[in-house]
Amino acid sequence: MTVIAIANNKGGVGKTTTTLNLGAALCTMHMRVLLVDFDPQASLTIYMGYDPSVLTHNVYHMLTRRASALEILCTGRRPFLDLLPASIELASAELEISGMMGREYILRDQLETLKDLYDVVLIDNMPSLGILTVNSLMASDYVIVPVEPTYLAYKGLEMISSTIGEVRRYNPKLELLGTILTMVDERTRHSKEIIGLIQNSFPVLMPMIHRSVKFADATAKGQSIGEYAGENFDGTQAYAEIAQQIYDRLVPDGNCF
Repeated sequence: MTVIAIANNKGGVGKTTTTLNLGAALCTMHMRVLLVDFDPQASLTIYMGYDPSVLTHNVYHMLTRRASALEILCTGRRPFLDLLPASIELASAELEISGMMGREYILRDQLETLKDLYDVVLIDNMPSLGILTVNSLMASDYVIVPVEPTYLAYKGLEMISSTIGEVRRYNPKLELLGTILTMVDERTRHSKEIIGLIQNSFPVLMPMIHRSVKFADATAKGQSIGEYAGENFDGTQAYAEIAQQIYDRLVPDGNCF
């Protein structure tokens, strides 16, 4: 089982959209995929068709050791694609686990109990570099950083890259798999300049994801971009190509299956 954190401390760069659409694309390759919602906004949980307010257990209960990963697992909505859900309760988890022994390893230990059930785990992180994101990075083999081609998002990419370097002291297997350029509008000079900076400084998973209202519409419908816009839409094809690159990277290395 390979664990991939989708992270950027800058909000609004497409982390949740990327998590779901990469997961959906990997499922078409018959990979067993688990999504982990690690954001108190619970956007991924809602996106997957679950109401956080009616779920009796979620990742908050898992982190505070009130429930196991298996007990909070949501299954059956989509073939090969399951979820560990979140809720607003997660916002208080950082404070509650701050005094626990081994608090940085809670997610890693919980995911270990599911290792025979899944090929890939994708973790949707909150826009923060706090203890929850550290938990995610400690549990992960790789990091993917969605980044909008703006200056502030680029600076966020620099910060998460520095955090990855710090976490590698304790999780030496952790590696930046690449960045994904999201919400791209190449008509502006600023966008082109930032894209050049990112491509010159970091590994980039191509193609870029161009800005489209269809992504917001798909979210409102609780569908992946492929389900909503069809297989011929360029955003669907872009995520499919990136998923293929991830598959090709992991499988020959023996990290999956």
